Amino acid sequence: MKMDLEFLSQRLQCSRTDRMECLPIVRQLMELATNAHDFGLLDLDKRIHKDSIKFSDPFLRKAVSCIVDINSSDLVRQVLYNYIASGNYTGAQFLKNVVIAETVLAIQRDEDHDHIFSFLVPSLFGLDFESNVAELYKEYKQFRGVAVPAAETEPKKEIN
Repeated sequence: MKMDLEFLSQRLQCSRTDRMECLPIVRQLMELATNAHDFGLLDLDKRIHKDSIKFSDPFLRKAVSCIVDINSSDLVRQVLYNYIASGNYTGAQFLKNVVIAETVLAIQRDEDHDHIFSFLVPSLFGLDFESNVAELYKEYKQFRGVAVPAAETEPKKEIN
């Protein structure tokens, strides 16, 4: 099934509360992206299936299995969006699954983490919420001991 912008916009109508509910999965995806970069996709698959309590989301588990088992990111995208469409999700659940799908696809392509978590993932939350995702990524980098440039630690100016 092909996802078009109209389909996405109809289901991606999320409240601030819906978006807040999705932040924990973003944090997990940050950990998984780091793990995949450091140890490879096969180790990522082992890790997510070994800790079924921490990684309990069934769509996340399916998405990780797909990026390990299917070489083509186009085919992975098709499979994941078929699951999303057939689940008829809306709101927070739809957003969460799209965030998972797009992030694991970026992980499979070995995209730069700064690109994934500073641009790609925040774009899925919208302009009015991107600073929340950026703050989460900044905190994650600081937790890992990664130097955060001064521009990332300064408060963002409001756009009028």
